[in-house]
Amino acid sequence: MSTPYPDARTWAQEHSLADVPRLARLEGFAFQAHPEIVASFGADGAAMARFTAEHRRTPGRTAKNVLVAVLGIVMVLAPILGVAIYGTAAAYIAPSAGPLPAQVAVPIAGVCFLIAALTQVALWIVWLRAGARWSPLLLGLAVIAAVLAGFATAGIPRVSARDDFAFGAWIVPVWVTLVLGGVLAIGILLRVRVRTTEPASTAATAAPAVSDRERARTLVRALPPSEQGALQADRDDALRILAGRGLIDDATLQRALEIDLGTLFTLDPIREG
Repeated sequence: MSTPYPDARTWAQEHSLADVPRLARLEGFAFQAHPEIVASFGADGAAMARFTAEHRRTPGRTAKNVLVAVLGIVMVLAPILGVAIYGTAAAYIAPSAGPLPAQVAVPIAGVCFLIAALTQVALWIVWLRAGARWSPLLLGLAVIAAVLAGFATAGIPRVSARDDFAFGAWIVPVWVTLVLGGVLAIGILLRVRVRTTEPASTAATAAPAVSDRERARTLVRALPPSEQGALQADRDDALRILAGRGLIDDATLQRALEIDLGTLFTLDPIREG
């Protein structure tokens, strides 16, 4: 787990005096090197572990994010170039050159929209594999690609007629981009209610079951005795820090010090939904 607190002691020292501390979170920070154990610390521990898993930076996740970013950029730039190339793009590069002839501009535009279409297919695959969830960003990219393809659907025949050029199959990637962009946009809109799964409220309101407590104890006991000792010291010191700052009373401190390592979550009051 990656947290702003290196251990439970630091969390206890910096905990706000205005908030009642959740002991499951205290123990979660003590065990942050073992997120699979933290996940067994009741609803709070499961939420901590889930948040960490969703935000953990791994080589695979980083590569995926880079891939999606590159695909998104290409998905926008390719159709923009595809539209600009047969218009006034040449005038910006060389003001005296004038528009490119259709014999040059149309094939380039076709290739640009072919790249855009292939990029859309790749993003379709990424989106479906990720659960086909609502994505405003991907929706925007799809709409932009479809709109630009719509411009090119009208613009390429016009430019070809001007220069007496038969555009032939060069228009096909434009149509494909238009259809894919429109269908992808509609698909994303239909998934507007499908978002990242949130913890169920019933999980937070249910009392810790004996099996949950036993599962946490079993996982903790599988650790080397030396590591258990270090975790126990961190946890107990953090509890004493909370008591010293007046965040828990002496009775709670005594009960917490006596309870098995990994089961502090059983002392937290049940949260109301």
